[in-house]
Amino acid sequence: MDGKNLLMQPAAAAELDARPPRLDFRDFQRSIVLLSSFRSGSHMLKLSLGRLASLTTPAEPFNHGFSPEGGYTLKTYLAEGGPKPSLMTEGHAAVHHFLARFYRHMPERRGIILDIKYAQAYAFGVNAEMRLPVAVPVVLEELKKLNVPFIHLTRRDKVAQAISLMVAEDSGEYLVKAGDAIATSQLRLSPRDVLARAVQLRNASDNARIVMDALGVRYHAVTYEDLTSTDWRDHYRAIFRFIDQYADIPADYVAPTRPQVSSSRVSNMADIRAYVMDRAADLNG
Repeated sequence: MDGKNLLMQPAAAAELDARPPRLDFRDFQRSIVLLSSFRSGSHMLKLSLGRLASLTTPAEPFNHGFSPEGGYTLKTYLAEGGPKPSLMTEGHAAVHHFLARFYRHMPERRGIILDIKYAQAYAFGVNAEMRLPVAVPVVLEELKKLNVPFIHLTRRDKVAQAISLMVAEDSGEYLVKAGDAIATSQLRLSPRDVLARAVQLRNASDNARIVMDALGVRYHAVTYEDLTSTDWRDHYRAIFRFIDQYADIPADYVAPTRPQVSSSRVSNMADIRAYVMDRAADLNG
């Protein structure tokens, strides 16, 4: 039912239709949240978990930018008439409506990775009633209530992450597959702009940790640097143990996306690193 038809209903019928749907516990029992910021290696991790552990890896569900054919996302949900008008200020109920529709598009009996970026977690607003010492995104609060485990993926080198994001914004290339050619064009970035973006990324990851700790979320922390280190297999095995999945890692396994080495695209890296070192050394990773 679309929003127009809902508004044409008598009030009693509209209230009945607006009630949160009953979710099947089997759906959220097989769900895993991958929480991260952009350019942290989330696509590499998500696709690797999908290939190694046969998990379902849909598009970012709360990313409004994806086209409908990209999978069931917030854009699809809004096109169908949700959130319903009576739920515009009822984010908790709207999340359940969204999840009920989302799960109907997922294959049965397979684990599902919910890829959520920090900013997307605010799609249905925040709970600022201060029962907790911080305002928390409604999406994360509801997923915590459903006891969904979280993988928190961060990147220690915030300067490299900021540069990767700025290079991607400049080129429009956000995903580089393992077999793709490496771009060689050079950019000169403002050290001040890189520092500002790196601070923003640090603040976002710090805030996510504060929110998860306040909620009491069960989460496993891992970094991009862990997943690209020489002992990356150990870190993947730790993730599998956390999500209670067994997976074999073939000796010749190669991640489906290339490690983000955007720093090689920047001509003034030494100046940027020195500028950041003088002002916020920890951002250099």
